[in-house]
Amino acid sequence: MLNVYNHWDKLKTCIVGKSYSPKFYDFVSDTNIRNKLRIVAEQTEEDLDNLSKQLQKFGVQVIRPVVTDNYKDVLYGNKLLPAPISPRDYTAVIDNKVFMPSPHNRGLYNKLRGTDWPLMPPTCNTIDGFAIEDLYNYDHSWLKDVQDFVEKQGNEIVYDMDIDSAMVHRVGDTLYVGNWSPGDTWVVEKLVELFPNKRIQLIETHGHLDGCICIVSPNLVITRPNMDITFLDKEVYTINITNLRITKPGTWWLPSELTSAKFEDYISTYLQHWIGNIQETYVGVNMLMVDPSNVFCSNEDEDLFNALERHNITPHVVPFRHEWFWDNGLHCVTSDLDRC
Repeated sequence: MLNVYNHWDKLKTCIVGKSYSPKFYDFVSDTNIRNKLRIVAEQTEEDLDNLSKQLQKFGVQVIRPVVTDNYKDVLYGNKLLPAPISPRDYTAVIDNKVFMPSPHNRGLYNKLRGTDWPLMPPTCNTIDGFAIEDLYNYDHSWLKDVQDFVEKQGNEIVYDMDIDSAMVHRVGDTLYVGNWSPGDTWVVEKLVELFPNKRIQLIETHGHLDGCICIVSPNLVITRPNMDITFLDKEVYTINITNLRITKPGTWWLPSELTSAKFEDYISTYLQHWIGNIQETYVGVNMLMVDPSNVFCSNEDEDLFNALERHNITPHVVPFRHEWFWDNGLHCVTSDLDRC
């Protein structure tokens, strides 16, 4: 059976996200914009493929989603569904329970929730930029292979859109849970019901937990600035804020040769729902523990690396060039299905 108890235990099986291929963007009529999108797509997949190979060197079984090359397959209304670059946003394994949305791409929420719709916080009327009333069209068919794999292992699957391991840190008998806005406790309440024997601790993050903290060992936690985690009985290392490229909410960053005013307008008009809220994410925190002694980081950071090495953790740099475009670090673009 698949099992995740501590998120620093030895990684055995992992999903690595997938970008649309350069061919996907053939439909874009503007040559300059099309070519820029193709370069981002090509380099993104190169980096995800390299990440997969580095994981395999540590004996990790890697699962990659399958995506279409035809934009019409993922066009709903006037929006293109985002590629599954960040599988962690949709999946979690807590002990031997596996959480994921239904892979069926039609009737998703009607089938799961009936006429009540999802258990969403009262202030939330969209997911990934899609209005709740349109969510029955949301395509999670890429998860079908994951579902088949999980079922062969004999695990219980809980079809749920609210619980994912971007928001939940699994530390033995304690689950640390982030929230989207002050006072939100709806995910905590679900977890209390599902795991009555675990301690559930809310951390006010106002965004994904894995963009705010990373508990890398029983004795060390890496955080972004201004996090109130005094209740954690661990050494706290706060990353350098100068590593944050983004200065305005809702913006993103690419090298200057890959962007332009026209390109920015295109993204904001057609693909804004692909890129998330980058202001919430400090990619220096968004690290992937491979085992208790090894961690994957996307950038060099001497002070951070010194803190890790004091705790006998070796950092390995695995570049992800467009993390500031996709609003995803290495933790985001993976999802651990099984750890020893």
